[in-house]
Amino acid sequence: MLVNLLRFALYDFEMQVPNDWKLSIDRKSQYGAGIMSFSTPHGSTLDIIWENLEKHRSKSPTVEDFLNNYIEEMKKNKNVKSIDFTKESPTRTEEHESLPHEFTYVYKQPFSKAVSMKIVSKCLYCLHSNRFIIVYSRFDPKKENPDEPVIRDAIKSFDCHCTKNTKP
Repeated sequence: MLVNLLRFALYDFEMQVPNDWKLSIDRKSQYGAGIMSFSTPHGSTLDIIWENLEKHRSKSPTVEDFLNNYIEEMKKNKNVKSIDFTKESPTRTEEHESLPHEFTYVYKQPFSKAVSMKIVSKCLYCLHSNRFIIVYSRFDPKKENPDEPVIRDAIKSFDCHCTKNTKP
C-alpha cells in the first residue's frame, strides 16, 4: 500500500503523516502545553499531549523512570487484570530524552466485560523547552487495524526540533 506522506511541523514538533489524516488542535494549546489529535479515514487516532516537564521530573527524573512508575501504578489498579509492557532503549541527547514503548492490558470493571487495549507510544523529555511530550495511539489487540503500521511509522518519525535559539 502506497501512502502519500507530508511533513507536519508545529511548536517545534515534526513528524511524517499521511496527507488524508485530519488534524484537530485544542484551542487552548500553545507552545508550552496542549493537545492535538490526528484522525485517520478508518477512525483511528494519533494523539499528542505536551505539558510542563517539571510536573513529571520531580517524581521521575528520566523518561524511563516515568514509564516504569506509570506501569507500576497501572499494576496497582485493581481493575487492571493483566499488563504486558515492552520498551526500546532510551535515546538521549544534550536537550532531549525519548523512549518508544508499547503495552497491552486487560481492564475489567465490576459488572462489565473485560476490555483489552494496546497502547503504542513515544515519550519525550525536552530539557530545552521544559516540555513533557507523549505521542500515542490505542488499538484493540484482538482486531486487525489497517492503520497500525502507518501510525507506528508516524510515532517513530516524531521528534522535537527545538534548538538553543528557540524561545520557549
